[in-house]
Amino acid sequence: MTRPLGHHQLTALSALARLNSGTWSPDCAWRLHSVAYTARVLNTLVEREYATRSSATGRYAITEQGLNKLGWFTCGNCTRLTRSPVFEQPCTSERQVRCSWCVAPEQAPPARESGLGGTRVPVTPVRKVTA
Repeated sequence: MTRPLGHHQLTALSALARLNSGTWSPDCAWRLHSVAYTARVLNTLVEREYATRSSATGRYAITEQGLNKLGWFTCGNCTRLTRSPVFEQPCTSERQVRCSWCVAPEQAPPARESGLGGTRVPVTPVRKVTA
């Protein structure tokens, strides 16, 4: 059984997911203490398969397993990332992850407040696009 991720590993994994389109290289603006320490922490994430490392450029990228560890899931239908997935488990196949847009496309999301004098912005209904 593997040990749980440490504080710096979770911090690096969440920063990797949120910043620079899911990648990190030594010339990035964010780091933990130093470039060498950040690379060492990211190497531990590579060992656990939460990130990948390009040996030619030294660039790290988050994997889907790393996103899942943070609570992000990829929709099996439209490939959007979602934090609130809907798990479907049909009898004939394995579990599928769907986002809220793909599960109920005919339902419109709630209207947003525009912030301009309390007027509401009209929301158009979301429709499923067939391929």
